[in-house]
Amino acid sequence: LTMQSVSSAFTAEEKDSVRKIGQSLLVSWKKNIITSRTFTIGTSFIGGTDLIGINQGAIGGPSLYQYSDESDYVTSLGWEQELNMPVGGLAKGVAEATLENTSGRFLPHYMGGNSELFTAILPRRPMIINAGFNYEGIDQLIPQFSGVLNKQPEVNITDRSVSLSGADYIDFFQNRYLDQELMFTSKTTDQVVGDLFSSLGMSTAQYDIEQGFNTIDFGLFEKGTRFSDLFNKLAQAENAHIYQDETGVFRFENRQHWYTSPHNQVQVIVNTSDVIYAKSPNEDSIINVVEIKSSIREKQQTQLIYQTQSPIELAPSIQQEYFVSYDDPILQVVSIAITANDAQDGSGTDRSANVTYNKTDFAQASKFIFSNTHTSTIYITSLQINGRPAKIVSEIYHRVSDDSSVTAFEERPYAIENEFIQSETWAQSLGLVLLKSYSDPQSLQEITIRAKPRLQIGDLISWQGRYWRVYGKQTKLDITGGFVQNLKLLIANTQSFFAIGVSTIGGSDLIAA
Repeated sequence: LTMQSVSSAFTAEEKDSVRKIGQSLLVSWKKNIITSRTFTIGTSFIGGTDLIGINQGAIGGPSLYQYSDESDYVTSLGWEQELNMPVGGLAKGVAEATLENTSGRFLPHYMGGNSELFTAILPRRPMIINAGFNYEGIDQLIPQFSGVLNKQPEVNITDRSVSLSGADYIDFFQNRYLDQELMFTSKTTDQVVGDLFSSLGMSTAQYDIEQGFNTIDFGLFEKGTRFSDLFNKLAQAENAHIYQDETGVFRFENRQHWYTSPHNQVQVIVNTSDVIYAKSPNEDSIINVVEIKSSIREKQQTQLIYQTQSPIELAPSIQQEYFVSYDDPILQVVSIAITANDAQDGSGTDRSANVTYNKTDFAQASKFIFSNTHTSTIYITSLQINGRPAKIVSEIYHRVSDDSSVTAFEERPYAIENEFIQSETWAQSLGLVLLKSYSDPQSLQEITIRAKPRLQIGDLISWQGRYWRVYGKQTKLDITGGFVQNLKLLIANTQSFFAIGVSTIGGSDLIAA
């Protein structure tokens, strides 16, 4: 993903000293679905109304809805997005809008209680923001934000206005939870992320996933884990980013994304005349010591994973529930051996044949429902279970520091604990990346500029003769302050560090000294 494509007229107006600003705000107050069907090869036609690859029950899909154009009522708009720095992860965008309400159009009692606002009391009303410039009477607008209202609109009776607050569709991940345990083996990050997207009902048209470099030998997510936590941890271990772009497409970008064309090419040169304010660098964001911890689990051969320590009493003709907890996650229960007897000490008649059971396996437990077909009480004197566990075979602890930065600013540590970091070389590479980017306060900068709505998260820009990466942008458009943008910038590294399984011998990646 690079800076959005625009017309020459858009570019000309963006550079003009006096700019005619254009905007649009679309809100689906009633959240009505477009009465279209999903695009079908052989039936639908290009240019028709059929939707391409959007599941109506899925997260996202802004093109599903019918919108009201509220542009004429807008007095201010704002939207922002920032990558989860320094290590990567899940990033959410937010937006706000203020609408003029002199007519009372947005009051609940307007037109007999049938106002637009009245229908918006329900949550999650979709909204879209476009912005740009008006050139010779024609609006040249491009997408800026796509999401949903994340709280009920606020009505200010005194100044006759309505305030809207929204978040992009990443917000849904914070309110969705795994309904069952998720265990996987030998998958790359992109495969796991794709599986999670699919489990949320999303089609491939709704996301764009780059190849993941981190192979996870064993992974386990507990039932009830938030999807946002899953995505965040997976992306951080990869030093990657998951976010939603301006059009509503979810993106997974790996750690090499910024080092390849066209992302390593300057998209915009910011001139001094464009800069309204530049914040002096400070020491708050310095990282000069990185500590990384991880526990590595590996699949094991079949072995004894459970054995009873005391007899299990089974009354006749009664189902007995019995839980078994394992020390480690279990990939497979291979065999079960049961010995039963009339006597607790095993000295009576063998009754093993009188024991039947049903079994349900979980990641780290099994639930048995035993039945005794004999006419009197019997005892399970031995329950042996063989299976394939995933055991912790090693611990990673990697510490790296920038001694010159420590001398100048004292220790500024940053700790990472993530079980999906699965090798020492990967940890070493990640630590060096963070030190190179954050050990010097001059590496980060904030500037406020006349807005360049074409800019996207991750774009490379040139300012004051240096290359910077845009990792955060906050845009404001209103009738008093004009059209301005606050950019958070990170000095651009042109080389990545060598990592086994990612880099190639003879390539450009640096090998740590």
